[in-house]
Amino acid sequence: MTPDSVEKQFRVDQPWRTLLNLYWPERRWVWLAIVSYLFKASPLWVLPVVTANIIDIVAQRSDGGLRSLGINAAVGALVIAQNIPSAMLYVDFLSRAVRNVEIRLRSALVRRLQMLSISYHNRTDTGVLQNKVLRDVESVEMLSRQIIDTGQLALVSILVSLVVTAVRMPVFVPVFLLFLPLIWIVRRFMAGKLQSHNESFRRELEGMNSLVLGMINMIPVTRAHAAEAEEIARVEAQFGHVRTAARSFDQVAGLFGAAGWVVLMLFNLAGLTLGAWLSYKKILPLTPGDLVLLAGYFHTIMAAMMQLNAMLPVITRGFDGLRSIGEVLACPDIEENRGKRAVTTVRGEFTFENVSFAYATNASPALQNITLHVRAGEAVGIVGPSGSGKSTLVSLITGIHRPTGGRILLDGVDMNEIDLRTFRRRLAIVSQQTILFNGTLRENIVYGTKNVSEEELRAAVAAAGAQGFVSELPRGLRTEIGSAGVQLSGGQRQRIAIARALLRDPRVLILDEATSALDDASAGVVREALEHLMAGRTTFIIAHHRDILRDVHRVIVLDRGTVARPTGGEKA
Repeated sequence: MTPDSVEKQFRVDQPWRTLLNLYWPERRWVWLAIVSYLFKASPLWVLPVVTANIIDIVAQRSDGGLRSLGINAAVGALVIAQNIPSAMLYVDFLSRAVRNVEIRLRSALVRRLQMLSISYHNRTDTGVLQNKVLRDVESVEMLSRQIIDTGQLALVSILVSLVVTAVRMPVFVPVFLLFLPLIWIVRRFMAGKLQSHNESFRRELEGMNSLVLGMINMIPVTRAHAAEAEEIARVEAQFGHVRTAARSFDQVAGLFGAAGWVVLMLFNLAGLTLGAWLSYKKILPLTPGDLVLLAGYFHTIMAAMMQLNAMLPVITRGFDGLRSIGEVLACPDIEENRGKRAVTTVRGEFTFENVSFAYATNASPALQNITLHVRAGEAVGIVGPSGSGKSTLVSLITGIHRPTGGRILLDGVDMNEIDLRTFRRRLAIVSQQTILFNGTLRENIVYGTKNVSEEELRAAVAAAGAQGFVSELPRGLRTEIGSAGVQLSGGQRQRIAIARALLRDPRVLILDEATSALDDASAGVVREALEHLMAGRTTFIIAHHRDILRDVHRVIVLDRGTVARPTGGEKA
């Protein structure tokens, strides 16, 4: 089953069916795990019979007793010894099935997250999504293990106990069967409470993850403003909410376990007392071995039912995790490119025809009736006050957002009709906040570009004006730059972004405040590199500083989502 098929077969409202669908491709390993587990657990069911036989041999002292004693001892020893190989096989088979499902679920989540719209990611906390990929998948894994391991053991234990009892003491089968409605009543009462408390616990955990991630990202700002105490207090307050929700869940789960234990122990004591009374009154011909077997199977059934009860919190968390994963996999808010025209070449001509755009959360539109023509290879500056629509206009150019009115043509083709992924392969963005990841300098530069030769890489680094500082690094391009490139200065990070863009050889280039956060010396070096990058490419430049706009063909001034000035031929 591919990650894509996982998405198609996911049913948020049918968790058991979804779980079955997930494990259907692994049915071979699941069945092998079940069979090997039956062998592994067989001592639990065989040894009570062996024990009862040995006690009867001692009590009756019949002829051939020693031979029977030897046979029973040999059977018991064999059943015990085979536990090692069967346990190893069980672990291997179960691990194959569970780990395969685990990786498919995480792959499906990652695949869907890459397809979901930017608006979805803007309104969803990163910590919440991280929790789905990590904790919720882990909850499904634990659920699977509990069902295949503990659940199987409990059900088979009950079945074996009933069968053996039906053969040796059939009158006690109805007594055993009384367990089922008692446990159902207890489970019915507690299941809803467990689910409600677990949902609250999961939401608090998601909030904690988001808060901690935000705190880590904000540490430089927090330190600069001496706001450490306030930030610590804010995060610790959330820790307190998580603790309260966790304790509530633990208390309900503990009450459920204790209530089930009391019911089962009382029933166990009543069943054993009844057997002893029937034997003492000679109403039933029960031998001492029968009583031991009865006590053993009473205990086995009790333990099995306790295991089924103990599974309920894990099952609750697991199915809640499945529902949480389904919130992503079943979300329809995706950028759909399948079946659309692939872009093979891009000249870089853009035509805006009465383009408007409104965010779902805002009453007023961000852009209104924008009509604009940008020639291939033209450099256009975009200026305007904060909130005028500059970033929104760029998001429409990249296809991150789609117009809510009008249309945009790329080289004469409506962008709604093209596969935006193929267009973006010929697009590069250099923004104020350069996105770097924890890896080597080389890995960051070649990110998103395949089959890069060393000559091409060195040429891009040189053209970006980065060769000087790269040569001074301990390992050159193989230097680890830390998370988000913290070991580099702002100007160095911008030049790395320019080198990355040069490697892509884009036909369309977007410069979003590319030098606004740099000092004069760094900005000068970066501007020189940008001039080299802009040559012959359709370029959109968002900027406040006029220096970077000196070589543009014209400047577009936006104000409250509309073009404030005529655009034809206006120079910076």
